[in-house]
Amino acid sequence: MDEEGKLPLKRVELSLSKFNEVAIPHHLDLLRQHKANILKYEETGDYSRVRCEQVHARRVSSQLRALLGEMEALRRQVCCADRARFDKLTQHSRDLTLKAIMDYLGVIERSCIAIVESNQTRASACGEARVLLLLFSS
Repeated sequence: MDEEGKLPLKRVELSLSKFNEVAIPHHLDLLRQHKANILKYEETGDYSRVRCEQVHARRVSSQLRALLGEMEALRRQVCCADRARFDKLTQHSRDLTLKAIMDYLGVIERSCIAIVESNQTRASACGEARVLLLLFSS
């Protein structure tokens, strides 16, 4: 394997600590806040705000996936002898990130189902009102 141009772990530790201690926790916190807002607005039936929070949460989720991609790109730059240690240092952040994204996807799925059911209920109510209107107008 060509080790030329590869970096020792010591050279990337600062970047790793920024990933693990700043970037990932910040984005995970944002995703948690959006999830809480989605659930709160869903309970109140404010589906326009639910959709808005979903858009923001989707953006944060994309940023988290991009951070994981950057972490993987950084891993490829580390010399092979240090990759096991690199993986050990980043495993917790990667696990938390993937778990948060999967949890968010579950919330989105439930939220979308609630929105569809709400629209169907509204459409059904409108349909019933139209039938009653037609019956009474005849």
